[in-house]
Amino acid sequence: MLTKRVIPCLDCHDGKVTRGVQFGRAEAGELRNVGDPVELALRYNDQGADEMVFFDITASAHGRASMIDVIERTAAKCFMPLTVGGGIRTTADMHAMLHAGADKISINSSALATPDLITASASSSASMRKRSRLKNGRSSATAAASRPVSTPSSGPCAPSSSVPARSC
Repeated sequence: MLTKRVIPCLDCHDGKVTRGVQFGRAEAGELRNVGDPVELALRYNDQGADEMVFFDITASAHGRASMIDVIERTAAKCFMPLTVGGGIRTTADMHAMLHAGADKISINSSALATPDLITASASSSASMRKRSRLKNGRSSATAAASRPVSTPSSGPCAPSSSVPARSC
């Protein structure tokens, strides 16, 4: 049986979650601010979301870096795995996001512009995991494993008498 997962995606611009007035018009400034990404992520976390995705929707178009501070603040407070995309152009950008607390990286424009980026990042990530295991003297663990653990009272991660308890 397939497991159903709840994975909210937040579109961000300049450190805020936004909603478009019209699809495809973000670069023209037609966005509406709907809140702080960390606060919204905490709300989804408390409701039992399985993961969270942050897309910095204008970072690549504006040529700026992605939102490391948002990922750091969210990783410090949320339990669920985090994915981040937008403004990630190099393996160094990927490593910075993973170090900030992201569990996954989503790339699009940079992969099209630099086709070898995925291969380079896979090789670099494998090397980084190996160095981390050797440095820490233990097997590699995801960033989510070191985050605060919470057990929601409702939602997909809530305990149930018919389903064995799981660590969400």
